[in-house]
Amino acid sequence: MDKRVSTGGVSRLERANRVILLGDYYGQLLTERQRDILSLHYEDDLSLGEIAERLGVSRQAVHDLLSRSEEALEDYEARLGLVARDGEARRLVAALARAVAALEPGNPQKPRMERFIKRLKARF
Repeated sequence: MDKRVSTGGVSRLERANRVILLGDYYGQLLTERQRDILSLHYEDDLSLGEIAERLGVSRQAVHDLLSRSEEALEDYEARLGLVARDGEARRLVAALARAVAALEPGNPQKPRMERFIKRLKARF
């Protein structure tokens, strides 16, 4: 099945990437079972039926748990906003890097600013 097929304006690949990113930030707040289901579906690319067979549960049970897990991740992001905050920080660091790159080569502050940006990029 083509992972690029769009569903509701967001491609399946984009959705998978978002769930994996949210899992990186908030996965430890989920139960082990929720983390396992998300990993099997989004990282191992197993279908709901394959997960159900592997875990000895119904496909509907997998679907329900997957949906609740995704909702929980989105809820954590809505409440805490860590992914959005870090994304904004990355955008600001990139804009700052472009501004420093545009400075005149002889500017005495440019090397210091470049070192500072390098440290910021390492953090974000």
